[in-house]
Amino acid sequence: MGLMCAKVRRCCSCCTSCCCCEEASQLAETARYKVLLLGATGSGKTQLGHLLRGEQRNANDMDATNGVRCYRLLANGRPESSTGSVLLTEVGGSADMQRIWPHYYASCHALIFCFDLSASYDQLVDNFALLQRCLEHVALRGLAVLLVATRHSDAVQLYDVEHAFRLEQVARACGCPLHICHISGEGLWHGVAWLRRQLHEQAPAMAQRIKYDVNMQSWQRRKRALLSSSKLAQVHRQRFRRRQRKLWPMPLAGDGDVTQPRPSTAPAAIFVVRTPQRALTP
Repeated sequence: MGLMCAKVRRCCSCCTSCCCCEEASQLAETARYKVLLLGATGSGKTQLGHLLRGEQRNANDMDATNGVRCYRLLANGRPESSTGSVLLTEVGGSADMQRIWPHYYASCHALIFCFDLSASYDQLVDNFALLQRCLEHVALRGLAVLLVATRHSDAVQLYDVEHAFRLEQVARACGCPLHICHISGEGLWHGVAWLRRQLHEQAPAMAQRIKYDVNMQSWQRRKRALLSSSKLAQVHRQRFRRRQRKLWPMPLAGDGDVTQPRPSTAPAAIFVVRTPQRALTP
């Protein structure tokens, strides 16, 4: 598991087709893949989603995403058929939305992470620290990750980002195959083709894993709901409430003794406590 850089890996010009330009026909006809699109606020997730869907972003829709958006991925720049489709799920990147990211990990097959290449060094540090926290989650370990650099910077190149933030070591530590590319040019579609091959190769094992992770997530939610609402988690002061008993004096015995009334906390009447009757004064 390592990192591949789109600036280093090129298509060979001596052949009509190469491994990074294979068509989406390699995917199984009945395949349905879910890819999670994440990144910090302002990293260009929505722009990338519209580009991969083949649509222009509406000029009136330039606000940061505060929720979830879904896109259907193109096949190498062309609209794909209904078979072998890839569905992108974009989740907002604000601090509040980042708290719900783990809820989408279990059902995804791969991850696309966006970062702003023109951002400052401190912002890049925060972005890649966020990426590392995501990859350390147990549900994302081993998944293919496509890093997409949005915007352009003359001072920073992709290989600078790779070496500065040790992306190859991060990929090996998390067991995730990782590819980095830029949003402009053919590099993006080479990266998408690489992601499709990873999805196709991991499909048999990934189906069982996702089924297990989704079932485990559902069980954990059910367990928390039971613990928070069941009687075992609540304090019942009168859970085993004893019925109130009235004290009735027992009838006088034939031998002249007077019987004391039994308290309500006494056990079942298996014997009778008697006291001698006082002598009546004439």
